[in-house]
Amino acid sequence: MRITGLAAVAAVLLTTAVSAQEKQIAQPSEGGDTAAAGQAVSDADLAKYRAARSANPEISAPMPQKFRSSPPPLTVEGFRQVTRSADGAVTQGDAPEGTREAIERSRKAAGSIDRSRMQRRKIDDGDLELAGDDARKQRMVVGTDDRVRVSPTNKFPFTTLGYVYSEYDDGTAGGCSGTLIAENLVLTAAHCVYRTEQSKWADYIAFIPALDDRNAPFGKYEAKDWSILQAYMDLSGTEYGFNHLANDIAVIQLKDPAGKRAGWLAYGYDDKLNGFNANIIGYPGDKPEGTMWRASCPIDPNFIAPDLFEMDCDTYPGSSGSSMYAYYKSKNDRVVYGINVASGSSHNYGLRITGPYFNWLQSFMK
Repeated sequence: MRITGLAAVAAVLLTTAVSAQEKQIAQPSEGGDTAAAGQAVSDADLAKYRAARSANPEISAPMPQKFRSSPPPLTVEGFRQVTRSADGAVTQGDAPEGTREAIERSRKAAGSIDRSRMQRRKIDDGDLELAGDDARKQRMVVGTDDRVRVSPTNKFPFTTLGYVYSEYDDGTAGGCSGTLIAENLVLTAAHCVYRTEQSKWADYIAFIPALDDRNAPFGKYEAKDWSILQAYMDLSGTEYGFNHLANDIAVIQLKDPAGKRAGWLAYGYDDKLNGFNANIIGYPGDKPEGTMWRASCPIDPNFIAPDLFEMDCDTYPGSSGSSMYAYYKSKNDRVVYGINVASGSSHNYGLRITGPYFNWLQSFMK
């Protein structure tokens, strides 16, 4: 189910409105309001971005079979919103209305699939950004690396994707990727704004849409606050591991509406998702600093825990927080179904947006 037209994000489908079997999507916008420009990015800013440590947790051990078959259950308390503001205040809110029902529907949908006998399948649903001649012109192959440089970045949908810069009180800085999902909201990974190993929040965050090497066509947008799940906060003092994966989601609220200028992508979920070719676009740290790259790979949602994706995409530190979205060229349709969160010994991992996460994201739209 989908709302027709490029409506405002306020015109969305609530999770309680339809069956859990139906696809639900918040609407995109291509932006274009030149009055919503960000602050100018200085040479000093660019130097800080280039010096920032690219974030991407690595899990060296293979995923245990027990975790695949019975991952930690989602809880209502885990979906409480924990927010840190730019002035240092930390607040905790209740889980969004409908969370319990969304978790139950998601659990039932996952339980209807027998994963024990499943084999990897060929996935051919969805298209790739910069496919064909454009990709061949810009492709830089290193071994099996099939990532494609995105440049210029000043066209939709690349305008909605950007660099997430964070500073911490110990003098360190981090670099991640993020996606505009509303005029003033950025979707990214929780570890990009909160380090559980040190129980430390970022003190300052800025989002730079469509950063392209030394060119920031829309400027920078400073964050007003940033929010994570209580379940992620509960892992404070622990090293990043499999228990973090399904909780590694964050929303950054900007002081100014970057999306009015740059646009934003739709996000959604589908309990009957049959797999798709994922576009994962961000700022990997093994490429020249500040350059945007598109990774891609087929995603089989049946080969992993219900709220996670396991993938073979070429992702590296810095691309953490990138959205994993499907692109249907014939419909000019793009939908974010997950977030790139961590790498592993044999696969990389993404958080899959299911009903409870969709419900949580919707709570920021009110």
